[in-house]
Amino acid sequence: MSIKKTIDRQQYSSIKSSFFHIYHAFIRDGYLSVELVNCLFKWAIQLQLTPRDLEHMGAGEGATGSPDRERDLEHLFNLVYMIYLDDRVDDIELKVLSSYAEELGFKPHVVNDLLKDIATAPYDGYDIGDLKSQLREILEIPDRD
Repeated sequence: MSIKKTIDRQQYSSIKSSFFHIYHAFIRDGYLSVELVNCLFKWAIQLQLTPRDLEHMGAGEGATGSPDRERDLEHLFNLVYMIYLDDRVDDIELKVLSSYAEELGFKPHVVNDLLKDIATAPYDGYDIGDLKSQLREILEIPDRD
């Protein structure tokens, strides 16, 4: 089973921005594990990032500031999208997601629910839109619509 992954140019731009934000969030921690670098490398290839895109990795796109749950949701959702790019959910990808979600301030029980739903989404018949709604519900963020 797979998650339907059709996106438009604006969504691709958002995912690419989240990729760099996530990279910078982990850089701020001062350490990039080999596993994390492997995930980032895999996602960069799957997103077809160009050498020009990658030149901006050191440009500080991971700006800090006050918490913004809507922005955080978008970054988490885009991270989930990156995890599903190859139609596989690897343990290290879930570890990266868990670390990132906890860094954003989500409580461990919420992160566990998030991981469970992500791992079972293809078997539950979710498409990408369903998964985003499910993430909003788990993270207790109301829909903007």
